[in-house]
Amino acid sequence: MTLSHSEAGGTEHPTNGTITKHHLDNTATTPSIGDDRQTKEDQQRVIPAPDSSEEPPSERPIYLSNAECGESMIAPTSSGEENGEVELPSSCNSHESVLVPPSGKDKGYAWVVVMAVFLVNVLVAGYVKSFGILYILILESFPDASGAAAGWILGLLVGCRGLLAAVMGAFTVLMGPRACVIMGSLCVAAGLLAAAPAASIIHIAFTLGALVGVGLCMSETPGYLAVTDYFQDKRSLANGFRASGNPLGGVLFSPLVVALHQHFGLRGALILMAGIMLHMAVLGALMRPFQIHQHLVQADFWKDNARQNTSGLRISSSQQVRASSQTAKKKKPLNFRILKNPAYLVYLAMVMCMNIAIPNALLYMPAYGKSIGLSAYENSVIASYTSACDFVMRLLCGWTASLKLYKYHHGLIAGLVVGGIGCLLTPLCNNMWQLLGAATLLSFCMAFFWTLINTLLADEFGGDDMASTWGFFRMTQGICSFLYPSLIGLVSDTTGGLVVPFAMMGSALIVGGAVFSLRPFVAKISGSKKEQNLQSSSSLRGEPMT
Repeated sequence: MTLSHSEAGGTEHPTNGTITKHHLDNTATTPSIGDDRQTKEDQQRVIPAPDSSEEPPSERPIYLSNAECGESMIAPTSSGEENGEVELPSSCNSHESVLVPPSGKDKGYAWVVVMAVFLVNVLVAGYVKSFGILYILILESFPDASGAAAGWILGLLVGCRGLLAAVMGAFTVLMGPRACVIMGSLCVAAGLLAAAPAASIIHIAFTLGALVGVGLCMSETPGYLAVTDYFQDKRSLANGFRASGNPLGGVLFSPLVVALHQHFGLRGALILMAGIMLHMAVLGALMRPFQIHQHLVQADFWKDNARQNTSGLRISSSQQVRASSQTAKKKKPLNFRILKNPAYLVYLAMVMCMNIAIPNALLYMPAYGKSIGLSAYENSVIASYTSACDFVMRLLCGWTASLKLYKYHHGLIAGLVVGGIGCLLTPLCNNMWQLLGAATLLSFCMAFFWTLINTLLADEFGGDDMASTWGFFRMTQGICSFLYPSLIGLVSDTTGGLVVPFAMMGSALIVGGAVFSLRPFVAKISGSKKEQNLQSSSSLRGEPMT
């Protein structure tokens, strides 16, 4: 039978009485929803005439206007966005079909964003990991500087980079990743240029330490959020590629700083490094906000469908894109309620344990190598091997995690335990080859931790709150970075060696793995208590409990 214009709400489309909902991939059709809201007249419309002997014509989708079905028809829900499903509003007839625009995640320009984040991490981590060489060169240029004054340089650099992560996450949500990375690169370049004519160690502390630390935090924080926005199914693989930029920067920057100092001196090296770090502004310009990217993807989608379905399409692309943007969920710059979530507090407790060993174990390993008679060359071999091993393992971790070979939290727990064993074995090493084995275990720990933690936070607490969950996580790590080095140094001075500090670091990693293993139980208990509170509040209001 044929529906008239008044029945279908548009031009006539011949069917045999069955109108189906077409999904995004157009590979299958599903029965229309909302049967419980159908009237008897609607049900009669889809029943073919018993004496009809006509050949049923081929089915074709019906494209609806905003007047026929609400604007939310083209905005996929957060849970159904990946498989192309959409929830119809109550005003939409159950027989009408819906054309859903695709998602821009996990494909195309998303990999351009990951490449930009990877290169930003190479520059940021390269500077931080090569700062030990700069620190020695600075002390040589200012021989009268006290150790306490010189310590402010490293303290301000590490502290500003970690403590301001939550603030920079909120700034990224408000201003977008492009503006944040570009402003961060300008801060880093300004700090390096301002340090070139420095005449005192205090001047160096506030330029190379504070100003550069703020700029590094502004430059690297948006990358974590951008990867979360642009990826869903391949998020672990993208995070593995993103995280591999950190050890690669450590491999490349150390010889670069030495070469620049040999040819141009300390001031010339600082000026040239400012130019190198300005490349982050170019990379930041590639980090298109995901909302704009999705807007462009949808615009292209509706234009293509307008050309292919000129007779059936009854809505302009501008209307469709505007409707989708109106229904997009607005992110909060900072969500302090996450600090009341017991499951999230488990993450913070775990990072407090982890930060005792990482990166302090790597910093003290050359000192232990020197204590057992290793040469400077052998120690440099261990440091280079650790960075290269960390780079390869991060890529492997991201790849294996994307294949779903193991659960993410199991991989993180295994990484912490293996790293703890590596720290406990370090005091038992007597030569370079044994230390290389311990360094391999530590590299395994770092690779699994930094590759999986971002994915775990996004999957458990949602990508919309990533600025808060990642920001408070990094802030906690920054506070620990202030406290733990002096604590480890005090233990080393008290015990007269590094055996006890390495045993303490190894035990902390294993305890961190044990604490994180309690996360599912804590989440289950807190979830059941929350449900009980909701039921009790409903009963007090006289509402029926379900």
